[in-house]
Amino acid sequence: MTAAISLVPLATPAQAATSAWRSCSAVYADGVETPDLVATGGGNENFTGRNSLSNVNLYVKDTHADGHHVAVRLVTRQSDGSNHYWSWHHLYAGSGTDESWLTTASDSGGIRLVWREIALFEGSSRLTYCATASASNPSW
Repeated sequence: MTAAISLVPLATPAQAATSAWRSCSAVYADGVETPDLVATGGGNENFTGRNSLSNVNLYVKDTHADGHHVAVRLVTRQSDGSNHYWSWHHLYAGSGTDESWLTTASDSGGIRLVWREIALFEGSSRLTYCATASASNPSW
């Protein structure tokens, strides 16, 4: 007599979809003929549902000695088409320094798209910025 074993896959929670790293570089003219590269940054995230993100990486690097500081923030597009601008994460340490933050995001208005803005600031005034390419939430 031969025994048969049947393997039946068990249902498992959906795997989080990780987006690719996206980045951009901000330039600023400051009254000179040739604009300077002043900041780079970017990040990626895991989509964990229609309303949430985990492992949200935010990265920024100050690339120019100019007396200004740089920052990065997350931006998401809600299900109604409006944008949610999350808090800025500022780096004040000066040229050649970088910093990253790891966080989560949850929005009852939905998260259809996600991207980052990298900016140069003078005090609380944004002087210039760039935006990374967006990533689409596969849950939509």
